[in-house]
Amino acid sequence: MNCLNCHKKMIEQSADTRRGQVDYDVCEACGSIWFDMGELDAMVPQVFESVETASRDAAAGISEPPPRRCPRCEPQLLDKVFFLRYSDILLDHCSNCHGFWLDGGELDRINEELRGIKAAKDHGPVVHFVVRL
Repeated sequence: MNCLNCHKKMIEQSADTRRGQVDYDVCEACGSIWFDMGELDAMVPQVFESVETASRDAAAGISEPPPRRCPRCEPQLLDKVFFLRYSDILLDHCSNCHGFWLDGGELDRINEELRGIKAAKDHGPVVHFVVRL
């Protein structure tokens, strides 16, 4: 698979999560990531619901670049969706294979937002969720 941003070949990485080992594709040049269905949920902490299910509503009225093509099931176009329906973080989602494209740095922003949600929910110390590439 080639990166949708810089067109370099992506490599497969693995991470051990509470849900077992997750394999995902990452661009070492720009940090973009492709998560197949279920992988994004496995990589981020569950705060209150499935991140993938909550992040499938198309973001209407967003003036972003033209849609990208899904790297798994071309010629399917990726939809711009809001992370967790209310966030200002926009992700690219394939409505066919249900994968997610994250540009470099977006996973860090997701982890930061989820830490804030967890802290507010628990009213306790923030637990650090770090995904290393």
